[in-house]
Amino acid sequence: MIGVVEVRMNELLREALSLAEGDARWLDDAARYFEDHASQLSDGEKSKWELLAAVYRERAQVSRNVAGKVSQDLATDGSSASHAQND
Repeated sequence: MIGVVEVRMNELLREALSLAEGDARWLDDAARYFEDHASQLSDGEKSKWELLAAVYRERAQVSRNVAGKVSQDLATDGSSASHAQND
C-alpha cells in the first residue's frame, strides 16, 4: 500500500515536472525571439543576440533533462508502488 509520504512525494514530483517542462518551453520561446531579433541586426550586434539565444537554448535543454529525470523517477516510483500493492 502506498503511504501518505509516497503520495505527497509523487505530487511534488509532478509539480517539479510541470515546472521544468514550462521552463523549457519559455526558454525556447525566448531563444526564438532573440534569434528573430538578431536576424534584423548588423553583424556586430547580431552575434551578441545569437550568443544569448544559444545560452537560452542550452538552459532549455537543461530543463528538458531535469524533466526527463523527474518523469523517469515518477515512472519508477509508480512501478514500485504497483508491485508493492500486488505483493
